Amino acid sequence: MVTREVDALARDLTRLLSSLTDLHAELAMHMRHKLEAIKQADSDRIESITAREMHLANRASEREGLRRQITKRILAGLALDVEAHQSIAIGALAAHFPEPRRSQLIVAAARLREKLEEIDRMRVTTSLITQEMLKHLDEVMTVMRTGIENTGVYSPSGRRQRSGPASVFEAVG
Repeated sequence: MVTREVDALARDLTRLLSSLTDLHAELAMHMRHKLEAIKQADSDRIESITAREMHLANRASEREGLRRQITKRILAGLALDVEAHQSIAIGALAAHFPEPRRSQLIVAAARLREKLEEIDRMRVTTSLITQEMLKHLDEVMTVMRTGIENTGVYSPSGRRQRSGPASVFEAVG
């Protein structure tokens, strides 16, 4: 039997899941903008977006903690073992509620899952792009450190002079 208090907690959980979905939708939008900034090599914009992403990730983490607390209170209100059901899925939790609360919880959880999957796909894409950029940067730095064979330098009198290779870092001091 679901009490009013437990039903109110389920309603709060539904709202919280919707809020988390909105938060993750905003995070996904920023991730799309970050990919565009990476394509344009706009480092200032990338840095700005990354700071905003960190803020949103912190807020999402706080809300996730609140979700766990509400879930524990619901489990206790339903007289279920909180420790045994510590990582209960929302769908399994929703099964303990009558309609329309059950459907509301399931729909809210499905929307959140969809946003999380979108974010995960973009995270993988961003990671792959970043890895490739770092490989390229490593190649550039290797060339700059090692130097290239001297192609020949001419003296003021017009005679060709030979000298050893010099790295870019040595050449510019």
